[in-house]
Amino acid sequence: MPLPKVQFITKEGGCTLCDDLFVELESAQDYVDFDLEILKIEQDEELYKKYWDKIPVILVNGSLAVKYRATRDELIRKIEGRSWWKFW
Repeated sequence: MPLPKVQFITKEGGCTLCDDLFVELESAQDYVDFDLEILKIEQDEELYKKYWDKIPVILVNGSLAVKYRATRDELIRKIEGRSWWKFW
């Protein structure tokens, strides 16, 4: 089974929400395997038009999974497609 494809859409510099969400995403990598691609919104006009007011954004297999904020556990649920996941 192929690994989920996760795209993290962020902006260049000065984005506290982006930094915070990336920390949670890195933490999720300790518990679930996925292919990560980091995209800068300023470098893609189509992404900019679609997500400029929503960043940071995470797409999982091409579908919008997260915008603005999420915890590690929420990210794991979205990436694995589960309705629940909790680290004890």
